[in-house]
Amino acid sequence: MKDSYPYPLLNKISELYESKKGSFDQVYLLACQHLLLPLAKMFGLIHEFGIPKENIFILGKIYSTSSEIVDELQGKNFNIAEPIFDPTISFDDQHAKNCTNELHNFLHSISSPAKIIILDDGGALLKVVNDEFQSLPNVQVIGIEQTSSGFRKLEHEQIHFPIFNVARSSIKLIKESPMIADLGFRRINETIQSHSIKEPRILVVGLGPLGNSMLSLSNSKGYFTIGYDNAHHDKKEILDLITENNINIIIGVTGSSILNEIEIEEIKNVLTDKLYLISMSSADREFPAIHIRERGISSGTIHEDVVWGNLVLVNNGFPITFKGNTFEATPEEIETTVAQLYGSVLEAVANDNLHTNGFIGLPEKVFEIVDAF
Repeated sequence: MKDSYPYPLLNKISELYESKKGSFDQVYLLACQHLLLPLAKMFGLIHEFGIPKENIFILGKIYSTSSEIVDELQGKNFNIAEPIFDPTISFDDQHAKNCTNELHNFLHSISSPAKIIILDDGGALLKVVNDEFQSLPNVQVIGIEQTSSGFRKLEHEQIHFPIFNVARSSIKLIKESPMIADLGFRRINETIQSHSIKEPRILVVGLGPLGNSMLSLSNSKGYFTIGYDNAHHDKKEILDLITENNINIIIGVTGSSILNEIEIEEIKNVLTDKLYLISMSSADREFPAIHIRERGISSGTIHEDVVWGNLVLVNNGFPITFKGNTFEATPEEIETTVAQLYGSVLEAVANDNLHTNGFIGLPEKVFEIVDAF
């Protein structure tokens, strides 16, 4: 697939490690990532650095895998696992099972001693590796985590290997949240237009950096918008906020459940107009997605809306920022994040002195290049 974007920042990272290139036959990469075109570019560069393609194993995430990118990577002889969507199981349960299966298949394919690099999005793969660490063969493990939800999943665990903490780098926290918010808000506007919502009245639940960005964007558009966050000790119940303010769009930005099955039933029973449930988090956990899918009407495809009475679960409850495209954000928007992952992988390959268990900072020289870009 042709990609005309030149990726200047990834090229700078390649130049930074040019003298470290080699033939790394005993280095393996096990990755769980969004399978999009910029990530495919990164995997190609990692191979060019010296890791054989047969040593690179990639697990896609159910809601963010482009079938075109899967075909492209498989055509280039990378080891790709494309998960299958099961609407009767939560993403978290499916994904944990997929990560366990992928690790076990991976371990059958390696020869030790070896260095294994775990490149994760969401912490589930790293958690499986950490839980099974004592039973691993003679290997050195180095991890990389790119999401705050993954960091939170692991921060209280006893970690048995180093993990580059891309998730909490100041670059990612400062630059990525506004970019994701902008993409998410563009998608929300598409939903407003496609469903002919004449007067959007929006409740944003979760007022961290991303939630506050969504709140600001919605206000700037002139939409009626209110924010809600348990951490701010908001006293109102979400049901009361919906009914008192005639809310017709809820944007979930907490990364956790904001409405349980009983609460969603209560809301459904009092609705007289459509209420659109939109997730901006990293799974289908903001709303009781399985409960709604079992009772609602949809085509069964992963990125379709589910309609249950006056409730509309947009994008099947998955993050609205992912629609199965080869690109979601533009390459320019996402390159700083990909560059931090790419630089961390190259540092893990080239540096044989990474022995501090637990979360460690982004390699300083990588940080400096990305921060200056």
